[in-house]
Amino acid sequence: MARGKRNLSLDEQLAKITTEIENMENSLKEMKQAKKDLEEQIKMTRLVELDELISSKGLTFEEVKEMLTK
Repeated sequence: MARGKRNLSLDEQLAKITTEIENMENSLKEMKQAKKDLEEQIKMTRLVELDELISSKGLTFEEVKEMLTK
């Protein structure tokens, strides 16, 4: 026999919502950390590409820095 859905008391509803909020906050923290990690990986990839380009053109870091600060 199927049981009907039980109505939760106000305290039970509050506890359930509180738990759901905590779970969402933890999930959000994890997602923010994943975002930060991906941004760092993108930054490092770009720096490697830039370093390879500088080297392939036979330039030094100092020469490129001087070009960009003029």
